[in-house]
Amino acid sequence: MKQLKPQLIGLITGAVMIIVALVAFYGLHLPTTGKFQYVVYSVYTLGIIWTLLAFHKHSVDKIKFKDYFSEGFKMFIVVVLMMVVYTFVFVKMNPQIIAGFIEENNRQLAAQGNRTAAEILANADNIRSLFPLTMVMGATITYLVIGALISVVGAAFLSQQKATAGHNR
Repeated sequence: MKQLKPQLIGLITGAVMIIVALVAFYGLHLPTTGKFQYVVYSVYTLGIIWTLLAFHKHSVDKIKFKDYFSEGFKMFIVVVLMMVVYTFVFVKMNPQIIAGFIEENNRQLAAQGNRTAAEILANADNIRSLFPLTMVMGATITYLVIGALISVVGAAFLSQQKATAGHNR
């Protein structure tokens, strides 16, 4: 059986993550933040593991840590790009998310009692303009960190497995 390229696995994984997120939000009416997000992260993790294991299975004995990490990177960078685009489009298509966040923030600021109505409105305008960028940056950083971490751990484990298997022959 032919080995799938890590970029293709990234496309498949990213598509599944987006479908899961859309079903959760539109189908199950779950909030965008919360524990369900861990399901999306789990799909991401499984995709990286799939990439590393496929490479491990089809590789020769002299594969090093950097080779495994490189395969993981090729996969997860595709997912990061997909999730950044998805996050931007999703936030733009769902202005009620921004409105709900602003409403809650305004309520908290008003309860503190140390801001004028004009300051609260100015803060709301600031949040409205920065919210999409903040969400995209948060998604970028989160997916990069998770991808790098899983790739490092998987690469370390699998490169040790190859080294041990090579010594046992």
